Amino acid sequence: MKGDEDFSGLRSYVAGDAMPRIAWKALAREQGLQVKQFSALQGQELWLDWSLLPNIATERKLELLTRWVLDADAHGLMYGLRLPDGELVPQHHAAHRAECLRRLALFGSPAP
Repeated sequence: MKGDEDFSGLRSYVAGDAMPRIAWKALAREQGLQVKQFSALQGQELWLDWSLLPNIATERKLELLTRWVLDADAHGLMYGLRLPDGELVPQHHAAHRAECLRRLALFGSPAP
């Protein structure tokens, strides 16, 4: 939500980054393709939610959510993952990241 994050700088673009986060002014100044980074306020929880993604291919949704899990984890954020078949509540630790990535990797596979 607007106002819940503070601008914290720029970083190089990575495939899968959201288009609204691209720093167009930096590109116009010939500083390369960069993405605006924001830091969540202390105690904020981030939900990575399948249902909020646009109507795009399943594989593309999985790619984006995987990138966002890795980014949220790298930034030390408390994040949760919502998929059509369940959710993982917001946490931040290596086992949580691994479980999020496992669920994304196995999404759509028949249950054992």
